[in-house]
Amino acid sequence: MSNFPQKTIGQQFAEARQAKGWTLAEAARRTNLKPPLLAALEADEFDKLPSVSNARGFIRLYARELGLDGWLLLSQFSGAADVPVDMLELEPEDLEAIPSRARAPRTATSQGIGLALIITVILVAVGVVAYKLYTVHSFSNQPPAQTIIPPAPAPLGPVDHLPVAKPMTGATPAGTQPRAEVPLSPRPRLAVPAPPPAAKGLRLQLIADADADEKSRWVRVTAIRDGREEKIYQDSLPGGGVFPAGVPWVADAFIIKMGEASAIGIIQNGGPVQKYELPGVQIIKLPVD
Repeated sequence: MSNFPQKTIGQQFAEARQAKGWTLAEAARRTNLKPPLLAALEADEFDKLPSVSNARGFIRLYARELGLDGWLLLSQFSGAADVPVDMLELEPEDLEAIPSRARAPRTATSQGIGLALIITVILVAVGVVAYKLYTVHSFSNQPPAQTIIPPAPAPLGPVDHLPVAKPMTGATPAGTQPRAEVPLSPRPRLAVPAPPPAAKGLRLQLIADADADEKSRWVRVTAIRDGREEKIYQDSLPGGGVFPAGVPWVADAFIIKMGEASAIGIIQNGGPVQKYELPGVQIIKLPVD
């Protein structure tokens, strides 16, 4: 074990910010938190924060922006602030403490639009001129067409004088071998690879309403495999898209806690989207016993 004392949460925040070359004002712009709140975090003055829930949210947000391990810092915070261990798991109400980032809309200036139109017109004009030059050059290099007159066919004699082919009968002439029948070889069949076996267990995907807020899209997914529970996801789902978008989660069973059940759709084994009947925070187990 190391004899050096563990760095506080605030020291880790301050060193990570200085390593990135950020001022407190720059960090505040990136996190959408006020500079006094960041200063309180870096000074380990958590009592100056509005609540423990706000402190957990601010620590997680600041750690994410600085590239630190948020869960490890929350674990350290539980020991420093004498917070029970079960409070480390973020609940839907904790998301209210994390401010949402304001995305500045992209505006196109009239100068940029005009420049793009001028470049487009020039490219179209160059393409038309190049095509016309290529067409004229191709036709000018072709040799003149020549008219070929085929010779007249020789006149045929009377039909009675035409030789008539006689069928061959009797034995095969000496010195020749009878023609052997060659059997046709069967056409080879291409081997079609068998499809990979489907993953065993229940396949699960989730979809959140596009117009739902971040708190309503919060879920916690726990997978049960061989009788053991494992938390595999805890955060707000992206709005309007199937998650996970590629390979679904696979397990023997799942326990799903939803911040707002009416805003979350459940897809089992690639089937249709299903929604839980009761609104609000709900915990369900799949498959249903």
